[in-house]
Amino acid sequence: MYDLIKTRLKEIGKTQKELAEYLKIAPPHLSAIFKGIRRIQSGEVPLIAEFLGYNIESFIKYVAGQEVQTEELNTLAVQQVYRIGFVEAGAWTEAVQLPRDEWRPVNYPINDNLRKRNVFALGVRGSSMNKIFPPERTTLICLDIADYCDLVPEGIQNGDFIIAQRVSNDGKYEATVKRYNRLDDNTVVLEAMSTDPRYTNIIVGSESCEYQITAVVIDYQTKLKDL
Repeated sequence: MYDLIKTRLKEIGKTQKELAEYLKIAPPHLSAIFKGIRRIQSGEVPLIAEFLGYNIESFIKYVAGQEVQTEELNTLAVQQVYRIGFVEAGAWTEAVQLPRDEWRPVNYPINDNLRKRNVFALGVRGSSMNKIFPPERTTLICLDIADYCDLVPEGIQNGDFIIAQRVSNDGKYEATVKRYNRLDDNTVVLEAMSTDPRYTNIIVGSESCEYQITAVVIDYQTKLKDL
């Protein structure tokens, strides 16, 4: 079993230290597991499956010594991505990326195309996109722009939701989430979709092309009630 875990860590580009941090145990304790000195605790088994991207029920059977087909083990139902910060659905506003220890896991189904890609989540603040993304209740599932363009050769299309970033006059990174709409070779509209008329579109022309698209929103999750 331990060889399986080590091999899987290499496949997904993770380290034993990262697995130990995910399990909230000291790296020497994980080493002791691999050496057969310490047994895997029952509560650690589903966490290891999640970290490795294995089907949890199949992995539990495998650890218990039951016969499990490789195809069944590798069937990924849900994987955790991390909400690394917040983006303002409004005007250009200072980007908020949280410290690593404040990232929060988000369960999201990852298929083979996305498994080794840079998928991350962002919370939404502000009301400029509240027709689609209610603030404080929406989690955006985002794919890094380089990975997106690798998967989608035609690139960003009109109607896509994107995360855009620029550097302000005082040197701060600012970001926003908007709907992308290219009017012509020189003009892009970052469209607001709000019930509040104070929020207007951001029009980017050839002389003010300071923005950079950093990610594409590939999905989102909305919490209906704060209970």
